[in-house]
Amino acid sequence: MLDGTIEGERRETIDELSDLLIVVQEMGRRLADETHGDAYAGVRELNELLHQARVQLQKIRDDAIKGA
Repeated sequence: MLDGTIEGERRETIDELSDLLIVVQEMGRRLADETHGDAYAGVRELNELLHQARVQLQKIRDDAIKGA
């Protein structure tokens, strides 16, 4: 916990989720490298969604910093 407050806990959760998304995105990239044919479109869509999730999380992080 960063500072023992609810906001500190929230920021810590955001940071942990960000770290997790980085790992998941890397796994998605590896999966794309290993996937060919018809299945590739689904993997590409997954990676796009993971990217969107990371962008949204960054917006949430930015809002949390502004509100601090």
